[in-house]
Amino acid sequence: MIYITSYINPDLDGIACALSYQDYLQKLNQASQVVYTGDLDLETKYLSGQCGHLSLIPDTGVYPPDSTIVLVDIADPKNINPNISLDKVIRVFDHHLRFFPEKFPNAQIIIDKVGACATLLAEFLQYQKHTPSQDSAKLLYGAIVSGTVNFQNSVTTNRDKQACKWLSSIVDIPEDFVKNMFRSKSIIDKHNLYEVINQTFAVKNISGKNIGISQIEIADLEKLVSNLKPQLLDILKKLKAEKNLDYLLFSGIDILLGFNYLIVIDLESGELFSKVLSVPLFTSEFKTDNIIMRKQIWPLLDTALNSTSVLKLSPK
Repeated sequence: MIYITSYINPDLDGIACALSYQDYLQKLNQASQVVYTGDLDLETKYLSGQCGHLSLIPDTGVYPPDSTIVLVDIADPKNINPNISLDKVIRVFDHHLRFFPEKFPNAQIIIDKVGACATLLAEFLQYQKHTPSQDSAKLLYGAIVSGTVNFQNSVTTNRDKQACKWLSSIVDIPEDFVKNMFRSKSIIDKHNLYEVINQTFAVKNISGKNIGISQIEIADLEKLVSNLKPQLLDILKKLKAEKNLDYLLFSGIDILLGFNYLIVIDLESGELFSKVLSVPLFTSEFKTDNIIMRKQIWPLLDTALNSTSVLKLSPK
């Protein structure tokens, strides 16, 4: 059995890639199962309704002795189910350049800098001369559009656009598909705010520092922040304490208007992210002129914190 999975609390990109790879394996008559650890985000839940039943189940962490693993949208062992034996991983697809090939001794690694991992899956399927199912094509299309914020952010490549062009030749994409998909993940209120923030929260240890970044991508971002700011700040403070973080950043992205709204809850985080992102010093919030994705921020942090010229930050 081949198990296909992504990182803990996967987004649409990871789920779309996993299901599309399973679709490919089914045509080869190879037994497979898509599993996930954590929670599914609002966007994935919305598209699952558009596609009907999705063949994925929660990961129990129990794998038969003869099982193998395919990882999608992740190449960092720290962010996958810890029960996965890395020597059982046979293939890795990812579009993040922070990866550890030495950790996967038996894997073919496919990593390239594109806007969405779904683009790599689409290219792989084209190379294999495999036409994805209607549902797989729709999921991959949605994942690319989501990952590139409808081709607005700077990580977008021509390969992402070409992949979407190919996928739209396979499945009919309604005119309101993108708008409805983006609106689906914008339904946030005080009742589900913690769930959404926690589900989209990522933590990395860089140069001995625990850094957490929450990234949500919604419409009407400033309205949400204005209406729920006290609750949002309380959640960020709680997460910083719970996860023992040195630095924390909330990065909201307005997917229709194309900007970030950045929030920090302490001076040290404001100084760090101001310098790393080359923006004016902010100690609470800052609005950018364009979009920067979390996947772009991690390498900047890695460079800054591992630089021989150490950042001079205020003492704690």
